[in-house]
Amino acid sequence: MSKVKEIRESIDKKLDHWEASATAFEAQLQQTEEQALAKLEVHKKKLNEALEKFKSELAKARGIGDEKKKEMRAQFDDLQVQLTLGKAEARDAFEAQRKKIQHSIATLEATVDRHLDAAGKARDDSLDKAADKYIAAEIKYEAAMDALEARLFMKKVEAKVQFEKKKSDLLGQIDQFRTQLQGKRDMAKDKAATFERDLSAGMAKIKQAFMSLGD
Repeated sequence: MSKVKEIRESIDKKLDHWEASATAFEAQLQQTEEQALAKLEVHKKKLNEALEKFKSELAKARGIGDEKKKEMRAQFDDLQVQLTLGKAEARDAFEAQRKKIQHSIATLEATVDRHLDAAGKARDDSLDKAADKYIAAEIKYEAAMDALEARLFMKKVEAKVQFEKKKSDLLGQIDQFRTQLQGKRDMAKDKAATFERDLSAGMAKIKQAFMSLGD
């Protein structure tokens, strides 16, 4: 059985992470804050659905005892409850909610991996697929959270014309990042150890530029 960490750290999923980040920041520039919050709720729902399927497959997994399954189920339930809470629109409330969800995700994944590791290497395709879909949904959700958090940290924009100009500049920067990302996808199999550093630096510049839009 593939462990969650192995899936998350695969080249494809790392590249998917950067693609999701670019898409999320691009969306923030093209949506109102209300639209962005609504879109985040869509990502929450999809993540919750993926969690439910993953939880169901783990309940049927071979080699994992009832007590361990009970522990995992409780952690799944806790995370799913947090994902169904109402929208946190104020900056401090949003940040606090995000940290709780991130902690629950990290705790759940560590527990699942520990129990899968103990269960041995017997493969289960349906469980692997459920884990892969969960990671895919979580990547998109986390990217949307990151971009929305950056938006909530922006200062009030006073000059509409200047704001629109800066948005255009940043959209161009995101396009350049996408070109860089595609290049990394093409070369990732040969130079997997070097692509992530470059993409991380590129996305950090985009996030910083985004947060300074209101300056």
